[in-house]
Amino acid sequence: MKVLCFGSMNIDESYLMDHFVRPGETQSALTCTRSLGGKGFNQALAIAKAGGEVIMAGCIGSDGYAFKEVLEQYDCTTQFIKEVNQPTGHAFIQVADGENAIVLNSGANYAIDDSFIDEVLSVMHAGDMILLQNEINAIDKIIKKAHERKLKIILNAAPMSEAVNHYPLEYIDLLIVNVSEAQQLAKCMTSNLEELMEALENKFSNHDILLTVGKQGSYYLSEGKRKYVGAFACHVVDTTGAGDTYIGYFLACIMANKSIEEAMQIASLAAACCCEKSGAAKAIPTGEELKKAYIIRQAVNLPVFEGKSVTYHKGEFGKNIPQFDEPTKAYVYRFYKLGLFDEDYYKHFKKMGVKAIEDMDLLECVTMLTFYMREERVHTALMAHAIENGKFKALADHLQELIRLEDTHD
Repeated sequence: MKVLCFGSMNIDESYLMDHFVRPGETQSALTCTRSLGGKGFNQALAIAKAGGEVIMAGCIGSDGYAFKEVLEQYDCTTQFIKEVNQPTGHAFIQVADGENAIVLNSGANYAIDDSFIDEVLSVMHAGDMILLQNEINAIDKIIKKAHERKLKIILNAAPMSEAVNHYPLEYIDLLIVNVSEAQQLAKCMTSNLEELMEALENKFSNHDILLTVGKQGSYYLSEGKRKYVGAFACHVVDTTGAGDTYIGYFLACIMANKSIEEAMQIASLAAACCCEKSGAAKAIPTGEELKKAYIIRQAVNLPVFEGKSVTYHKGEFGKNIPQFDEPTKAYVYRFYKLGLFDEDYYKHFKKMGVKAIEDMDLLECVTMLTFYMREERVHTALMAHAIENGKFKALADHLQELIRLEDTHD
């Protein structure tokens, strides 16, 4: 299975501000950056970084060749990125207090015609997915033609406009919305999530719906049933691209046959990681970066780091041998259950067994700890030396600084 992301590509100009510019006000930006963005590009890149097979389709101007270069770095198919005689789309983004306000100039994103749609869809097969957003023209035609080819159609109704209500939404398989978009689509302006979800379910009873609710997490509504996953805590620098990151990772996980709940969890962590960096596309984490982020968040909670779950007894040659309690073992097992390390964990042991604990990086330390828990034993020299010399406690302190625990930024 593959996914076609038929969407926008924008050159983003981001301005970090003390506050959003008010009517009649002139304000100097703290910083200004120029980067690649657009919902289509961001979501395609997120899928590719997550390891999914994705085709990007859309239009750029002569100033947009960099979009191809970046996508190809992550094995995204770019043969349907078409250059037209219009400037590449632009987005002007104000960022203040972690929130953003965006002005779009569509440019080449509105140069899609019937022949281009047919050309792109010709490589797709029944059961493949097509992902759409609301930043290009001809979406109604794309939906109809994708339905004729029996593709699974996913629509992210963003940015929301009245035009979305006139699309052939009956053909949509999965509708992805945030709270504001859901309120407008369901014509229910309540702030009560329960009432909003009921309104969505009533209006789109034949659809699956993925509702993202920011810091509160996300909901998946399907056939009268709901799944919920909370958001990961993070230090918000810039929310631009977080929603696109969530969507890309969610779909990549579904393509990899992960469950809905697991896909939501992984997507939530990816979105949190994106929020911790400025920019959109460049803030989207790779799969490897996401693994490290998960380990960082979990590792600070390992009981062994607190020194409260380790007891000692004298072992061979009079060395203090650490003994780990059952909760610690169970906790570390989760690393393997979630597939965060290569299943051939003995390979890691052989590779790292010759290294001094002081020379190990984060992944190596946690992998080594996991190996011993998996084997239900400890290494009499390495682990005793590590604990006696405070390596894990020092590592925990460093991790706390890296992820800026809630009590330091609330």
